[in-house]
Amino acid sequence: MRTIFQIVSLVFFSHLSSGWALDIALPEMGDSAGELISPREEQEIGQAFFWRLQQSTDLVEDPEVNSYIQSLGYRLASNSNEPNLNYTFFVVPDATVNAFATPGGYVGVNSGLILTAANEDELASVMSHEIAHITQRHILRSFENSKRMTIPRTAAMIAAALLGAADPKAGSAAIMAVQAGSIQSQIDYTRANEAEADNIGMQTLVKSGFNPDAMPSFFEKLQQASRFYGGDAIPEFLRTHPVTTSRIADARGRASQYKVKPRLSDHEQFYLVREKLRVMMAQDSQDLIKYYQQQLTEDKPENKDPLNYGYVLALMKSAQYTLARQRLMPLIEKEPDRLAYQLALADIELSVGRVDAALAIYEDNQRLYPDDRALTLNEVHALLTTGRPDKAAKLLQTQIELGETGRQIYKLMAQAKGDMGQKSESHAWLAEYYYQSGLLKAAADQLHLAAEAAGHDEYQLSKIASRLREVENAMSEMEN
Repeated sequence: MRTIFQIVSLVFFSHLSSGWALDIALPEMGDSAGELISPREEQEIGQAFFWRLQQSTDLVEDPEVNSYIQSLGYRLASNSNEPNLNYTFFVVPDATVNAFATPGGYVGVNSGLILTAANEDELASVMSHEIAHITQRHILRSFENSKRMTIPRTAAMIAAALLGAADPKAGSAAIMAVQAGSIQSQIDYTRANEAEADNIGMQTLVKSGFNPDAMPSFFEKLQQASRFYGGDAIPEFLRTHPVTTSRIADARGRASQYKVKPRLSDHEQFYLVREKLRVMMAQDSQDLIKYYQQQLTEDKPENKDPLNYGYVLALMKSAQYTLARQRLMPLIEKEPDRLAYQLALADIELSVGRVDAALAIYEDNQRLYPDDRALTLNEVHALLTTGRPDKAAKLLQTQIELGETGRQIYKLMAQAKGDMGQKSESHAWLAEYYYQSGLLKAAADQLHLAAEAAGHDEYQLSKIASRLREVENAMSEMEN
């Protein structure tokens, strides 16, 4: 009998259509559902989904944004019912207000949701809700209620629903030939599941030091906003997580039970990341500059630093580096140890050709923030573009030894090793990049090239052969 991984892979890669056939709520997974699927199979479904997502859409790869969302996610996950699950948190560059969770601990947040959240507590409330959907395994709970469903059909439905909810607008993505109506009849955001995710998510929120009132406040904000929309314009989060007046009232009632409430967190990094995403998502630099100029004349004084930071990034985006520096320096004088400001200054220096000045900024901040992922990756980019791959490789190796992984690190390491003339290792690291991207054939090809370049290095050949067997086994799982 095929494993769940094989079934999901078959659905992902064999039954393709020209567009998305689904516009349904993302389902999640439950407790006694373990009888239907094992934790290992759950991880395999999540990984297969994440591979497919990376092939169908570009995820945000900015080191600062990713470091922030992962840090916030791990903080919440560590206070969840399953703190030891291998969670992956990521941002999708999509303006729609949505978030979603998949089996295996994958939590995606659309950039539009981050831009809509008024503060970190509101963002954390949504993420804790999604984490609760994972820990309660709501997807499988919904399928358990249908005894007529075979395991293959169940896996196909889960895969289709996950992909459809991850990116409802992806008309260019190849997805599934599973009837939308059939899926809609089997997967449902029941009120019980949503209430459970709200309840458990709020517990996680409070344990993590956030204000529980943020959850009903954010739901209420979305509900009020939906009154000004019509038809397809309703925020996607409301489609996938129906918000009713009674649900908001229930959430407020639960929040009121927490007698000692944390002060509404005012973490500056949230506001800075939000402005960075705003700049990244903007299509027209001049409109963006006008936006910040207007906001800086209208907004409250306490909000001006993040807005000025966004303005600096907008000026940089339009190559106005002199003016960007002028706007940035007062922020640095006020908070000289704020890493986001220092990285922006280094970017300006690199953009105008002052490479040594940029590298000096990175080195100074390495003493303050040793082994910081965002700082390291920015410095690595600078080192590679200026012909210093040996130091870049050392910095990346330190990150890997600290447990940092991901496509970005592997691709940079492949470049560094290639620039150093270490062709076998370069191909081996590029294989890891392709594997993380779900491009298993490309990964195997790179490992073959790595073996050819290894010559008579028995140790390197042994490592390559072992990894090649693992990749080929994964390929076989997907093909059978």
